[in-house]
Amino acid sequence: MTHTAILLAAGKSSRMGTLKGLLPWNGTTLFEHQLNTLSKSVFTDLVVVLGCEAEKFLPLGKNHSAKMIINEHFQDGKCSSIIAGVKAADTLSETILITSVDQPLHSVIVDNLAGNLTKSGCLIAVPSHQGKRGHPILFSSRLRSELLSIKEEKMGLRHVIQQHEKFLLEVPVENEQIHLNLNHQEDYINALKNYTRR
Repeated sequence: MTHTAILLAAGKSSRMGTLKGLLPWNGTTLFEHQLNTLSKSVFTDLVVVLGCEAEKFLPLGKNHSAKMIINEHFQDGKCSSIIAGVKAADTLSETILITSVDQPLHSVIVDNLAGNLTKSGCLIAVPSHQGKRGHPILFSSRLRSELLSIKEEKMGLRHVIQQHEKFLLEVPVENEQIHLNLNHQEDYINALKNYTRR
């Protein structure tokens, strides 16, 4: 059984003011942290979507068995990167995990999502902490064609989720870090204090 993880690292990080993926995180960079975490998980088919300043990330990915692809149209928005990633995914994969470089992962959580979605027969799985949904989001490969059709003007992945709310599985987790979104310097500084090793 194959599981695909798509790591989105194509954006300009304009709100952060510097490339998020190169920010320090637990003794490495956020980008490498994500790759290291996924390499310890059940997600054996790893697709990395690069765009802005891709040349700075390519050397960091060499130690991982990931497909490094460059989205030449990354400025069109996140949907273009997701579509590029899904196109590069193993067509035999049972699930497709979509995560961003600025959402630090835990292998236990992503493995838990994969196991629960596979057993449940649902189409989408999301982690939740104290009743609030977080990320990453895991899709059944049965939604592959829909993932390839997402559009910015139709809210991207949110539209797919809304269409299949009846078949969405919430997986409770103890870790509030699923709510982290490192968009601004303040978000990053607070996350460093609360969620990284000192």
